[in-house]
Amino acid sequence: MAERPAIERGINVVKIISVVAPLAGLLGTVTGMIVTFQQIRETRGLCYSIFAQTGAYEDTGMTTIYAGTSANQIGELANVTIDEMKRAADDMSEAEVARARAQMKAGLLMGLESPSNRAERLARMLQIWGRIPALSEAIDRIDAVSVQDVRDYAARTATQYGSALAVYGPADETPLLEALRERLVA
Repeated sequence: MAERPAIERGINVVKIISVVAPLAGLLGTVTGMIVTFQQIRETRGLCYSIFAQTGAYEDTGMTTIYAGTSANQIGELANVTIDEMKRAADDMSEAEVARARAQMKAGLLMGLESPSNRAERLARMLQIWGRIPALSEAIDRIDAVSVQDVRDYAARTATQYGSALAVYGPADETPLLEALRERLVA
C-alpha cells in the first residue's frame, strides 16, 4: 500500500452515507430532526428519550431510531415519529442541507485528530470501498448532495428498503410492523 499524507489516512467516507450526507445529519443532529424530536419528546411528552444513528456496511446501510416510552404510549409514539420524519424530509431547506454538509466535513477533519478514530475509519473504508478515498473526494461527494437528493433518498427509504421493529418491555399496544410500513409510504 502506498504511503499517503497524514490528513488522508483517516478519511471517513461511507459509501451510502456520504452520498446522502444531509439526511444522515438530519436524522442525528441537524435542525429538522432536533425540531422533530423536540415535538415528540417535549411538546407531546411521548417519550423520555429519542435519538437516531446511522451505520454503513459493505452491502447495506442502516438508520436506527431509538425511543424510550411507556407501554400505553408506544402506538402514538410510533405513528407520530413516522409522521414527523416524513414532514422533516418534505420541509428540508437548503440551509439545513448546507449545515449538514458543514457538519459532515467538520466531522471528517476532527476525526483525523484521534489515532483510534483514524484506525477505525481506515478499516471501515477498506471494508466498504476496498480503498481509502482522498479527502478531496469525500468533500466533493458531500458538497454534491442536494435537497432533492435527500428527498429522493427519503422516498426510497420509505418505499424500497426493509424495515424492522424491536420492542423491549410491555408491548401489548405496539402497532404491527406492516401498519407502520403502510403509514411510512402513505
